[in-house]
Amino acid sequence: MHEAYDRLLHQVERLSRLFAWAGGVMLVAMVVLICAEILLRRTVGTSLGLSFEYSGYALGISASWSFAYALFHKAHIRIDAAYVRLAPKGRLILDVLALAAFAAFAAMAAQAALGVLVETLGRDTVSNTPLHTPMWIPQLLWVVGWLWFAFAVLLLLGRVALAAVGGDGATVRRLAGSSTVDEQIEEEAPDAEELGK
Repeated sequence: MHEAYDRLLHQVERLSRLFAWAGGVMLVAMVVLICAEILLRRTVGTSLGLSFEYSGYALGISASWSFAYALFHKAHIRIDAAYVRLAPKGRLILDVLALAAFAAFAAMAAQAALGVLVETLGRDTVSNTPLHTPMWIPQLLWVVGWLWFAFAVLLLLGRVALAAVGGDGATVRRLAGSSTVDEQIEEEAPDAEELGK
């Protein structure tokens, strides 16, 4: 059962990477659009008027699409001043509690985002700009990211809980533990070596 769960987690992590890449591509597209608008203003004296509105949408969407990837790569900020001084059992308990709190936050945020989308659909809201963008379009993409993040963190919490109940502290630490400074240095070392070449 644990192997099947781990395979599922691996697939969710891979899809989360694709979401993060898509968010990155969206941000690069917005940079290109902003540069094009600057050039148009300087050469023609006018612009399309798209960049201000759509760059805001892209920022929100790309952020929500990246949360799950950050979760799997432990890129969310954790304060671990007391954590590093605890015994392994204390760390295990904190890891499970921290992930449970994170899951509760993700579920509440996804629910709130979904509520915003439902309200927008009910009112048929459009942006208050000359573009009159139907707000359900960017909000739907934003909500997809929040729902995916909530799904990923709840799935990860389930696996961590199974490992904790089974006394598998190594799996709990690998999946939910805070990285030590030494581990972070080891992760960055190959990148630093590549830059030095």
